[in-house]
Amino acid sequence: MEKADKRFLEKVRYKLVKAVEDYDLIQPHDKILVAVSGGKDSMVLLDALHNRKKYFNFPYEIIAVNIELTDVGYTIEKDKIEAFCNERNIPFFHIKNHTRIVDGKKHPCFYCAWNRRKLLFEWAVENGFNKVAFGHNRDDVVETLLMNMTYHAETSAFPVRLRMFDGKIEIIRPLIYVSNAEAKRYIALMNYTPVPYNCPFAEGNDREKFRALLRELYNIHPHAVENIFKSIQHIKTDYLPVLKSIPPR
Repeated sequence: MEKADKRFLEKVRYKLVKAVEDYDLIQPHDKILVAVSGGKDSMVLLDALHNRKKYFNFPYEIIAVNIELTDVGYTIEKDKIEAFCNERNIPFFHIKNHTRIVDGKKHPCFYCAWNRRKLLFEWAVENGFNKVAFGHNRDDVVETLLMNMTYHAETSAFPVRLRMFDGKIEIIRPLIYVSNAEAKRYIALMNYTPVPYNCPFAEGNDREKFRALLRELYNIHPHAVENIFKSIQHIKTDYLPVLKSIPPR
């Protein structure tokens, strides 16, 4: 591997370390379930968390869990994910489940995501894991922010850490500083081809529209998405039309 490529891998891993330190995401003896789909982001997260174990001065445990909803009809390459984990001596678990995701009230993506997370959280609690790590990257934050501003008239995305199940489980997102492009290059350097995203419901998913919007933003300015992400942490309320709070009656 070229020196430039090695430096790049270290750069991405440093971003994970910085997110862990900035948001206090991992503590000694944590048992972390990494949710893996076989896509680039979750596999980058898995590799970087495994690689950086030698950096931290305390032990923590990681395993990989893949959820397959058998009625959705998308590609699951379990053997490929398992081989990736075996190369790193990371325990891998594959959970299959059947659940109805089409009822005409909400988009199937809502029910798919809800059921996946429910299965993950229940499995984590049952097996003594206190944290669930998701591979959302910086671009995912901006994408969600723009969706919520557009559809819900609110400035929100998702937190880097969030307690669930009465504090029994904490969601963490250690790739929060990593861009989509960085994740693509990282996984290519790992000689891993991500599982194709071929969900039959993807075409009608609003998220796909906002991914296209992010590509346009990159064309407008190469640092547009990065700057929007940073703007969340630099909110100047003096220069916004913020409503005065209404005193309680």
